[in-house]
Amino acid sequence: MINVLLKTIMFVPKFGIHSLQVGFLASKIAKELNLDEFEMFYAGVLHDIGVLTPHKGILLDDIDNEFLIKEDIPTYESPTKDHTLISSFEVSKISALLKHFPNLSSSILLHHALPNYLNESSTKDVAANVISISEEISKYVLVNDEELTYEDFLVPLSMIKNRFFGSVYDAALKVIKQEYIRWMLYDIKAGFNRERLIQEFKLDTKLTIDEIIEIGAVLAYIIDSKSQFTREHSWRVAKVSAAIAKEILLNEHEFFIAGLFHDIGKITTPIEVLEKKGKLTAAEMDIMRKHVYYSYLILLEHEDEPWFWPAVRHQERIDGSGYPWKLRGNQMSFKDKILQVADYFTAVLEPRPYRGANTPEKAYEEVERAVQNGVLDSGPAKILKELVFGGYNFDSIDFMSSIQKDINDFEKSLIE
Repeated sequence: MINVLLKTIMFVPKFGIHSLQVGFLASKIAKELNLDEFEMFYAGVLHDIGVLTPHKGILLDDIDNEFLIKEDIPTYESPTKDHTLISSFEVSKISALLKHFPNLSSSILLHHALPNYLNESSTKDVAANVISISEEISKYVLVNDEELTYEDFLVPLSMIKNRFFGSVYDAALKVIKQEYIRWMLYDIKAGFNRERLIQEFKLDTKLTIDEIIEIGAVLAYIIDSKSQFTREHSWRVAKVSAAIAKEILLNEHEFFIAGLFHDIGKITTPIEVLEKKGKLTAAEMDIMRKHVYYSYLILLEHEDEPWFWPAVRHQERIDGSGYPWKLRGNQMSFKDKILQVADYFTAVLEPRPYRGANTPEKAYEEVERAVQNGVLDSGPAKILKELVFGGYNFDSIDFMSSIQKDINDFEKSLIE
């Protein structure tokens, strides 16, 4: 599931390119300095993850080359910036990474710190400085469509040489002197070798349920907070689908994970489509629907897991009117249909740009209408009915994980 985190970042235009370039460069510079190449790759890819949450009203759709360059300018007043604080805080919530790389959060925190704030004898401080120079090299590649030569990098880097330790600066020059490194940076920019690069740094580790949920909670927070109307959607779908599964003695963890990751492809959906108050045009509807396709691509490596197909089939319908495969009733499992009902119910429960929120009873009426129209399966709907009208208190359910609440509160504290 750690790869899912990396792949999701990869699908964010501009930002994903920059992140992978920095991770790649940082790993190569780390090798020259006898640092952990894997740790530096992950530090590089995740160094700006805090930029992805709208703590200053900045949305994913606003992230372009100009924004990235502006955000990456260090200041003499402080060793940190808001987004480095948030990035570090979010990474600190992913124990699956920290058990491999205990200094990961610390090096990300200080990646905009100038040398006078750092200690060259500290590994984490040197690592932070490696991320910093990797960012600068990446920015030069982002803004230059024509491939730069080694000499093209020398002048701009020499002008900011005082921002780096001498050993880090020398190692960076040695790395970018290699044609392979420079060509790879442009390949990443062009869309080549991204998957291969992520696979090359894949961590061979089996995660616990709690570790998977931690990753899902951070990703769900990033994705759902794109819109004020979906801030708790994935966690809510996870809760509802797990509650349905528990009623019939199915493995509730499978459904919780499926719900948590089902909308991960919405990382690609523009905010103007998510929050449009009027009816979506045919073209906009295609854009909205395509999120399932991207969920499928991001999660595909886990197709043998029992939660995979329920997650990526959540928009299919038993009459064949769903998407993206237009499957019909007997072409899907009962597990798939549970996610479909849970997602449908949750979407009606929540507010949308064109209407307010609904009560569980009102939301279930819409589910029942979809069953009568042959859209949703009656089996999971009957189980949901027992929950809604059988005393299950939806108001008491925690619809935001402690991790998501912590990140949200931390971001608010920075704004205030």
